Amino acid sequence: MSLLKINDPLEESKHLKRFVVGIDFGTTNSIICMHNDGKFTQFRDNGSEIIPSTVHFLSNGDVSIGLDEMNSGEKYSISSIKRFIGLDEAQSKELANKYDHTISKKDNMTSFNVFETNHSVVDISSYLLKHLKTVAEKEEGEKIFGAVITVPAYFNDSQRQAIKNAALLSEINVLRLINEPTAAAIAYGLESDSQGKYVVYDFGGGTFDVSVLSLEKGIFKVLSTDGDTMLGGDDIDFAIEKWIKDSYQNITLNSLSEFKNVAKKIKESFYDDTDVVDYDFSGTKITLSKEKFHQIISDIIQRTVTIVRTALKESQIRTDEIKSILLVGGSTRIKYIKTLLSENFNCPILDDIDPDKVVAQGAAIQAEILSGNSKEDILLLDVLPLSLGIETMGNLSEKIIPRNTSIPIKSKKTFTTFKDGQTKLLIHIVQGERELVSDCKSLGQIILDNIPPMVAGMPRIEVEFQIDADGMLSVTATEINSNTKATIDIKPSYGLSETEITKMISDANSFAEKDMLIRRNSESRVEANRVIYALSQALENDGSELLNDDEINIVNDELMKLKNLIETAESEKIEAQIKQLEKNTEFYVERRMNKSIQSLIRGKDVDEVL
Repeated sequence: MSLLKINDPLEESKHLKRFVVGIDFGTTNSIICMHNDGKFTQFRDNGSEIIPSTVHFLSNGDVSIGLDEMNSGEKYSISSIKRFIGLDEAQSKELANKYDHTISKKDNMTSFNVFETNHSVVDISSYLLKHLKTVAEKEEGEKIFGAVITVPAYFNDSQRQAIKNAALLSEINVLRLINEPTAAAIAYGLESDSQGKYVVYDFGGGTFDVSVLSLEKGIFKVLSTDGDTMLGGDDIDFAIEKWIKDSYQNITLNSLSEFKNVAKKIKESFYDDTDVVDYDFSGTKITLSKEKFHQIISDIIQRTVTIVRTALKESQIRTDEIKSILLVGGSTRIKYIKTLLSENFNCPILDDIDPDKVVAQGAAIQAEILSGNSKEDILLLDVLPLSLGIETMGNLSEKIIPRNTSIPIKSKKTFTTFKDGQTKLLIHIVQGERELVSDCKSLGQIILDNIPPMVAGMPRIEVEFQIDADGMLSVTATEINSNTKATIDIKPSYGLSETEITKMISDANSFAEKDMLIRRNSESRVEANRVIYALSQALENDGSELLNDDEINIVNDELMKLKNLIETAESEKIEAQIKQLEKNTEFYVERRMNKSIQSLIRGKDVDEVL
């Protein structure tokens, strides 16, 4: 008798599930996590779920990640690589001095000189990601299908692209990049089924992010975001390190990294809200009281409070509307932070979920949904941190997507040419809040070629900006009449520093009135030049045919008056002269129109015309 194999449908379903993970790629520590059937699995390395984001190099070429297990030979360690992603050369050198690193360039990005070999920021990031992948695959016993990787909300396009490139080198299929505060909101939102307005306060090792979110069932909408990509727990370590050097000048250490490790251990001793920390190092007893510790870090924490207030103002949410503040990031274990937030915002502070793990858990939940393993349906509505637009005549920035617009999004505007017969158009893409291009950040250019020659104003140039769920920007320019197209994926050579980001926003607010006046003056001059160009071309074409000498003089006089005002006068006078010129040259416009109509109907019968 033949045996019939009967499969258990539940077992079949189980095997069909894809192995997907969430990765919190952190400055100080990283976590790789899986969410399956309502349960989290944090994968362990050397018995720990929290894996130090440190790469150790040995002179023989060996590399290890996390806890330092390489006990023999000459050794070089690199930590906090995330802080270097997207920095230009000057910024990288300034930061490298704090970590005692020697840097150069490789593949147009920051690289570290290690035993006569250059390792770029993407290379080092890929070593970390590959190690996380190996840890998870070894424990689970199968290959990872895909991962959701978290990034700071203020990471721009080039920084996000660097993370994607590192994942590619690590052979990780990136399902999506999501902002760290959004990941934290997912973890809290699904766990507690919360609704209302929340602030996510994410203070990690190297970056600080704050997001104001509206949580409704199944919908996470980011109302505003703000942050500082160069502010985090490392800065507290540097502050303590400076205090140690000033207070215990007899201590001599071998390197800056050794000093920083001592400072970090003292900082972590205050996680338990102890009154006094005593730390013995090389025969010297370092003593730091809680009061002095708060004094040392006060300016750093106050900077985060100021950023929270700015984000609330941008979101148009009152303080009393905040349901609670969600704490994210290992640095929020410092009790002083919780105390200051409670005092300043008078609302509950949520830290029920381990602040080190909450971001990875949110990413794991999102990975499960994107893979099809989960039936949950979450709509993520993140926001654009800075406005995006193009340069128009007069050095003006025309915004196509304003800052704090929910993404993913597609938006377009239509423009035209300035001169007759123009067959080529350069479109300059910019980022920022100011009205003048010179006050914004250049992201790239598109050249739209092979435009059919037409009269100025006839071409219709449609510029479309598309930002995907990962925050990556693509720009397409199309001349509608001829369907001529050009596309670019924006990949700038380096990102914005925190100084540039915060300065852009504060300058936009400070100079708003002045900028609008400058914009109006510039627009008036552009319009004046357009009128002068159009009328001059008309005179050249048919002026002598349609006008007598006196009439030509009238038109030229009006043109000269407008030309004289362009460089010196304000917008009101320029606009008034444009109106005066149009009024005093109406007779010429009428004759040109009559001439055009006559040329159209010449030789045709009444039926053809009608």
